[in-house]
Amino acid sequence: MSAINFGSKQCERIRGQLDAYLSNELLVETTGEVAKHLASCVACSRELESLMRVRDALRSVVGKRLPPEHLGAAVRTRIRKAQPAFFSFLPVRPAWAIAYASLAIVIAAGVAGQQWLKVRSGRQMIATVLTLGVRDHLHCAIRGHHYPDVAYPLDELSKKLGSSYAALLPVVEARLPGFQILEAHICYAGGRRMYVHFIARGRGTILSVILTRREGEGLSAGRFLVAKTSGGVHLYDANLEGMSVVGFEARDYFGFVVSDLGIDEMVQLASPLAPPLRDALNAGTERGALPPRRSLFS
Repeated sequence: MSAINFGSKQCERIRGQLDAYLSNELLVETTGEVAKHLASCVACSRELESLMRVRDALRSVVGKRLPPEHLGAAVRTRIRKAQPAFFSFLPVRPAWAIAYASLAIVIAAGVAGQQWLKVRSGRQMIATVLTLGVRDHLHCAIRGHHYPDVAYPLDELSKKLGSSYAALLPVVEARLPGFQILEAHICYAGGRRMYVHFIARGRGTILSVILTRREGEGLSAGRFLVAKTSGGVHLYDANLEGMSVVGFEARDYFGFVVSDLGIDEMVQLASPLAPPLRDALNAGTERGALPPRRSLFS
């Protein structure tokens, strides 16, 4: 990270948004802007860490419970085993043991806090990307109801997708058993961002398979954040705005599978679908048949 003047107007604006950022209450574009700033600003990152510690402290006070009676003895025993020479000079009193146990806990908590901060930041970035799929699903399929009650013929759907994306239709249809493809089209949500949108019906719900170009952004934020790996494709999941979403990335694309089904069921549905979709998208990119890139947050 490179240090940025903490008194700058940009830093003041970012710090004013940190509470909403932690609560995942910002718009997708704003969340991405804050996350990018935190990745390059030491001062604001430290401010975020301090804010998180305050929140955690408040939560621990509210949910505080008395420790088990055997905890004090167990802590003293472990500390003596770890530092026998040091404790040979100390009176064997619970107060000493508790004091030094507290110090050890504070040090360990500091290390764990750094790791937790990285995980939290990674999850925030993943949620930012996955929101792109949820937003189009809600805008086009759920609120807009842009699909027929009776499915369009597949050849008509291929025409809607055009030569660039028609080859993806049989891939989606074959890898979603129990679902019927009702609609497939190119759509826009939240500005100029283009989405390739497949809408399917099955298992008592409406499900969307959505693809959109990515621009230098990625979902690979650490193995602890991967829900599952299928055919070499990492899957990432989240519950956002009442929807379960599973995301993955191909060479130049993000892919999303979205519905109101449970998250485990969604991961199972996305697992056989993501690898062939990735391969088809990569093949199309190599042929130069797919449209030019668009900005991630356009």
